Amino acid sequence: MYDNIEKRGAIMNDNQFLGPKYVTTDSYRQIQEQILKYQQKQDEEVKNAVKAVHDLCIAVKKLDPQHQQQTFYLVLEEIAKQSGFNNR
Repeated sequence: MYDNIEKRGAIMNDNQFLGPKYVTTDSYRQIQEQILKYQQKQDEEVKNAVKAVHDLCIAVKKLDPQHQQQTFYLVLEEIAKQSGFNNR
């Protein structure tokens, strides 16, 4: 962010702000716990998304070829819509 920061006449680089003088053990632990919770939630969402795609594939296999193709195009359309591709 900043190449150098002047503080009380001394020049400090960004890495020095990460030391124990500026971040307490408790605050560091709390930040790490928040990061871990976020990562766990994201991993769970990835798992849910993969399961949804799996379930979709199982459902599509039950369709005749014409309806499989129709479903494929409608799914692509929905992905584009949800991703904001249609708004560009």
